[in-house]
Amino acid sequence: MTYCVRRLSTLLLNFKPSQSIPALRKYSSVSEDKLLYFAFRGRGEPIRIIYALAQVPLKDERVPISLDHWMNIKKDQPLGQLPVLTCSEGTLVQSKSIARYAAKKFGLAGKSIWEEALSDMIIETCDCSFGEIGAKIVPWKYLKSEPKPANHEQVLADVKEKIIQTIEFIQKGAEERGKRFIISDEISLGDVMFYSSLEVAAAVYPDLMKYNSWVEDFVLNFISDDRISKYLASRPQSQLPI
Repeated sequence: MTYCVRRLSTLLLNFKPSQSIPALRKYSSVSEDKLLYFAFRGRGEPIRIIYALAQVPLKDERVPISLDHWMNIKKDQPLGQLPVLTCSEGTLVQSKSIARYAAKKFGLAGKSIWEEALSDMIIETCDCSFGEIGAKIVPWKYLKSEPKPANHEQVLADVKEKIIQTIEFIQKGAEERGKRFIISDEISLGDVMFYSSLEVAAAVYPDLMKYNSWVEDFVLNFISDDRISKYLASRPQSQLPI
């Protein structure tokens, strides 16, 4: 959704069962990492969830959906867009780059090159389908910065069809691998990206979280993780449903 965040910036201008916790790469419990992103889930949420899984503190700075506030800080951002991650190594932009960096840093990117490649495939596939919500629906449905298109029902149907194709593609691969989660028996980056995408989509298409029994089982397994359930229960309310 890099396009979507860039798009949002432009629009603003115009406007449990417990499961065992896998061994994570050792990392200090004292973190200087700071995420700057808008006060909704969107492209920032996978990054926040990764830090929650790693049980590493993250300074989660949420920017209000306000033209005045955004204009005050936009000029200070490396590419004039969000998210931005600041850490001891430096500054990172682009949501997928940040998510990959954090996942690798905390041992959540996969246990092999193949597992990392599978995660990357899921990330890019989700971006090409779920990402269309931000490009084609959010501007008129939530930001009210564009008029509702005359063919809005067709737009909604077309985007949903593309998302369903993605869900079924990811499901097929997961079933062939036969693991607890999409790629392995432990939560990894691909699972985080898929769950986050489902959450965004559910704001527009509530039935997708229960699209079929496989999706229901995946969601239940994911949110039953103690680290995830704790984060979901304590996260701030999103200013937008996405």
